[in-house]
Amino acid sequence: MKSSLRTRSARALAAGALSAALLTAAAATAFAADPVEPNPVAPNPANSTSAQLPDHMAAKPNQPNLKPAVTAASITIRANRTDVKSGQSVTLTGQIKGLKAGDRLDLQRYDGRKWVTVKTVTVKRGSSYTYAVVTPKLTGMGKEKLRVVHAKTMSPTVTITVK
Repeated sequence: MKSSLRTRSARALAAGALSAALLTAAAATAFAADPVEPNPVAPNPANSTSAQLPDHMAAKPNQPNLKPAVTAASITIRANRTDVKSGQSVTLTGQIKGLKAGDRLDLQRYDGRKWVTVKTVTVKRGSSYTYAVVTPKLTGMGKEKLRVVHAKTMSPTVTITVK
């Protein structure tokens, strides 16, 4: 009997703690929610005017227009081949989000100490925003690190092995 009472007490305590946690989370969410007025249920347009709506639901002409959320820019990169012979070039392609057609992209090469711009291309408009750039001939033996940059947005680094 003693163990069943202990079990029931533990279950009740766990249920109470869970209920308190859920209520606290709901209250915090409601408190942190944007104080924007709730969306009213769509009134029947045949017999409804803004004069019939309560004050908090009526259209307010002096409200500022809300701007759409700005998406972070991103650049992808893909090489048509990662192993080349000395003197050959590589075509790099990718897609851009958050930039517009005509924006300038810099192809950069890591020289062991810093990134150096070797070529500049512009974003083209197709089915999606894309770019394509052919590297200058790669003559150094070893690994070449390349990336595409626009302002503070950069693609991941792609490594090309030159033999």
